[in-house]
Amino acid sequence: MFCMRKMPVLLTFDVDGEMIWRCRDPENADRPVTLSLGHYGLDRGLPRILKVLKKYDAPATFFVPGMTAEMFPYTLTSILDEGIHEIGHHSYSHTYPDKFPSKEAEAEDYERASRIIEPVVGHKLKGYRSPAWEFSRNTLDILKDMGIEYSSNMMGTDCLQPLEIFGEKSNIIEVPIHWILDDAAFWLYSVRIQGKCMQPLSAVEDCWIKEFDGLYEEFMDEVDSGVDSDIVFVLTCHPQIIGRPSRMMVLENVIKHIHSCPNVEFVTMGQAVADYKKRHGLA
Repeated sequence: MFCMRKMPVLLTFDVDGEMIWRCRDPENADRPVTLSLGHYGLDRGLPRILKVLKKYDAPATFFVPGMTAEMFPYTLTSILDEGIHEIGHHSYSHTYPDKFPSKEAEAEDYERASRIIEPVVGHKLKGYRSPAWEFSRNTLDILKDMGIEYSSNMMGTDCLQPLEIFGEKSNIIEVPIHWILDDAAFWLYSVRIQGKCMQPLSAVEDCWIKEFDGLYEEFMDEVDSGVDSDIVFVLTCHPQIIGRPSRMMVLENVIKHIHSCPNVEFVTMGQAVADYKKRHGLA
C-alpha cells in the first residue's frame, strides 16, 4: 500500500521515437539516420528500461506521443504487458504548444492522441506532459476540457501542488520536474544540435544521486518535524537517450541507491497524485 510517509520516487520516460526529431525540423522526416535515433529508443532502449524496472519492481510512468503509438503500436503493448506501469498524454505530434496556430489546432492534436491511445489502455489518460515542457495561452483550458488530472511540466518547486499558470488556478495537480533530472540535458546529441556535447557518465550519476539525497534529507526533516511532506523525486528519461548500455548502468545505479533508502517508494504519477488529493481533501 502506498504511504506518503515514504518519499514518492517517480521514474518517468518520454517515449518519443521519431517525434523528438520531426518536431525540431520537419525536414528530418527525410533524414533516415536522424530518425534511426528514435528507432533505437523503441527497439533497444525501451526493452532495457522495462527489464531494469522489472528487476526492482519499480512502476513508472511513460509519456507516449499519439503518432508514436500509431506508427509503432508495439510500444504501448510492451509497456502495458508489464502490468504495473502508467501511460501519460504527450500530444499527438510532439508539437510545442506555443507553435500551434490556434486553440482549436492544439486541442485537435491532443484529442487525436487520445483517440489512438485510450482504446489501448482502456481508460482516459489522467496525466499530461507537454513537448518541450511549455504551455501556450490555451493549454490549461484545453487540459481542463479533457479532464486531465495532473500535469508534469513546471519547475518552480519540488512538491506536489495545484497547477497555477498565468495567474489562473486549477484543480489539476502539478508534478514538478527540472532539467537537472532530465537525461536530455546531459546527453541529447545530434550533429544538427549545435553547441551540445555529451557529459561523462560518472558526472550524471553523481548529479542525480546528490539531487535525490538532498530531497530525501529535506523530506525526512519535514516528516520528523510532523509535516506531511509533499516533496517528490521525479526523474525524466528518454529511451533513445538513457537506453544505451552504458547509460542504463547509470540508471540502474541510481535506482539501486534510492532502493537502499528505507523511507522511499517507487510509484506512478497517478498513484502519487491520487494520494496527494486524498490527503488534502481534493479527491
